[in-house]
Amino acid sequence: MNPITKTCRVTNQPFIITEEERKFCEQMEVPVPDICAEERIRRLMNERNARNLYYRKCDLTGKQILSQHHPDSPFPVYEATQWWGDSFDGLDYGVDFDFDRPFFEQYLELKNKVPHMSAFVISGTLENSDYTNCTGYIKNCYLISESDYDEDCYFSNRIYHSKDVMDSSNCTESELCYQCVDCTGCNRLLYSEECTQCRDGYFLYSCKDCSDCIGCINQNHKKYMIFNVQYTKAEYEKYKTAFQLNTHPGVADLRKKCEDFFNQHPHKALQQEHNENSTGDHLYHSKNSSNCFDSSNLEDCINCVRVAGGVKSAMDYTSWGFKAELIYMSSACGDNVYNLKFCSSCTTNVSNCTYCYMLTSCSDCFGCVGLKKKKYCIFNKQYTKEEYEALVPKIIEHMKKTGEWGRYFPQEISSFAYNESIAMENFPLTKPEAIALGYSWRDEDDSNAYQGPKVEIPDSIDEVNDEICKQILKCESSGKLYKIIPQELKFYRQLGIPLPHRCPAQRHADRYARRNTYKLYERKCAASGEKILTSYPPESQVPVYSEQEFLKVIY
Repeated sequence: MNPITKTCRVTNQPFIITEEERKFCEQMEVPVPDICAEERIRRLMNERNARNLYYRKCDLTGKQILSQHHPDSPFPVYEATQWWGDSFDGLDYGVDFDFDRPFFEQYLELKNKVPHMSAFVISGTLENSDYTNCTGYIKNCYLISESDYDEDCYFSNRIYHSKDVMDSSNCTESELCYQCVDCTGCNRLLYSEECTQCRDGYFLYSCKDCSDCIGCINQNHKKYMIFNVQYTKAEYEKYKTAFQLNTHPGVADLRKKCEDFFNQHPHKALQQEHNENSTGDHLYHSKNSSNCFDSSNLEDCINCVRVAGGVKSAMDYTSWGFKAELIYMSSACGDNVYNLKFCSSCTTNVSNCTYCYMLTSCSDCFGCVGLKKKKYCIFNKQYTKEEYEALVPKIIEHMKKTGEWGRYFPQEISSFAYNESIAMENFPLTKPEAIALGYSWRDEDDSNAYQGPKVEIPDSIDEVNDEICKQILKCESSGKLYKIIPQELKFYRQLGIPLPHRCPAQRHADRYARRNTYKLYERKCAASGEKILTSYPPESQVPVYSEQEFLKVIY
């Protein structure tokens, strides 16, 4: 059967349903999507707020807590340790399904009654790391998110098995790294991207096993190189001192020179390794998977983003994984999950569930919220197996008549505003643009904005004293206020890094602005002229090489 062309319900633009997508939807017994893949991923990412934390009261104990949910959220919020305990039974909120009303309307009413967990963390595995979200097994960490098995890490996201890492994203098994993106196994590496096993370097791009290098791109097993030119150790140290990397102007000047230099050199079309019959960017160890990004260990997957750890037969699936199979249009679900459709934030041993939110150790549930260790439930009401199997098909038929079946939860059912969610970092929108697409927006409260004196940040880290930790700084880009914490200052001094002139949120946005989006384009290889798929858009001026041509450059 030929691919199907449809018009996206959100953008009104044509898009293609591939044969693989059609077959998967048939297998899952759902209609093919009526919105394009990019808008499906955007909507799923709106289900996850990883970085924005608020002070509010726990609606159970009255205790002041940190929460991913704003104080004005319409539902009760329980501190995570309370939510995971025996503080409530989700069946207490159960209701009968009303066939005279739309499904989503009833579902929203239920969702707004059931307690939500304050933070999406693995309770009991966090040590001195209260200011984090979407984390587990971490120690002495502050403002990190979507991260596991880390120690003494700050202002970062998607970092794993790392120590003393700051202002970095998508890094693994690294130590003493600063402003690094997509790096693995690195040590004392600063301002670098797409590097593996590099040490004691500054501003490296696509380098492997390099040490004591500055401003290099596409280098392997090199030492004492600057802008891809070999130097002696003495010459290297002389130039390094001249760059004044302990000062803000020195770093800014070198950053600009490196960007200009890198833009003249070949860039690999896609970051992929150890894949078979698969397409995507930052995709590793995968088989028969298409249009997947920031993922690894996938098999037979389509349109999956930020999932890993053994994911099989999934489509339109974001954020998590780890033993997941038969997953369709679901977000932030993982840890031994099976046969989930239109679900969000379901964790650990969840199977055969549809249109469910925040379930754990449940199976055979439909339209449920906040249940733990339950089976055969609809709208949080308990049924027998026979009653459940008779009622679910009737609800699906009702949803087909109302036009709801096969569609993910509408935007208004999301627990988060667009600019609170990870959708914002990957698909940035202005407030008018987000609202035009049906998303909500949360304006910042600046009624108590600091009006004190402006603090002049010393250019050199050598000139900074401990008093800076008591002062309030203003971001040079966004105008947001921020502070330097003592652990942060210690880190800067250890590595000779000048203080940042931008707030943590802006630094995070800057990192993601440097990454390509979750979209593939067809363009020509700058070396051979052959047609290739790449995550670099056509307007990008960097020379993009196919895998084969790129290997000729670096070896």
